[in-house]
Amino acid sequence: MGRHDGGTAPPTAPWYARTGQVALRWLGRLALGALAGAVVLGATRWAGTSWEASRALGAAAAVLVVAATAMAATMPAPPEPLPPAGTDPPGTRRPTPRDDL
Repeated sequence: MGRHDGGTAPPTAPWYARTGQVALRWLGRLALGALAGAVVLGATRWAGTSWEASRALGAAAAVLVVAATAMAATMPAPPEPLPPAGTDPPGTRRPTPRDDL
């Protein structure tokens, strides 16, 4: 009844398709983390930071970006936008302050 009264659920994808989707998702996150780590490593080396500190900062940035993208994937979808407040269906009339006179 109610919201539970619906058709059958769509069939799930085969296990290999689901595994491939998860692998591609994590591969993208890891690639973004590697890119961020490489940028931080290059920027800190260019700024004159020692090699050990640059590697540590680059690795920390890479781990932070991967963790942030994984956590961001758990956020709910944004709500549907509401219609503009000033629109009325055709044929309706809003009272104005002059109507009270």
